[in-house]
Amino acid sequence: MGVIKLEVPDVVTAIGVLGHLLKRKELLLDRSIFETTKKLRAFEEREGMGSKDFFEKFEKGLAGDDQDAMVWAAEYEALGFLEKERIVVERMLESCR
Repeated sequence: MGVIKLEVPDVVTAIGVLGHLLKRKELLLDRSIFETTKKLRAFEEREGMGSKDFFEKFEKGLAGDDQDAMVWAAEYEALGFLEKERIVVERMLESCR
């Protein structure tokens, strides 16, 4: 794990501000994850296939390249990025406590 060093005049206030900003980011990420998951469920229900299975086919070139397939793949990848960022923010928040 890495260390980030910041020079601030008031450490307690800075940690409070950072914690507040990270909590807000966490809430925004939770909302984005919820919305992206909802979109993925709609694709899954319509196509009768889980997103993970679809994406494996997509990466192999077996899922087509129409607009729906491209959007589905992009939403699936976006969910992965959002979840990774959420983990980082959560760990940073733990350090602010």
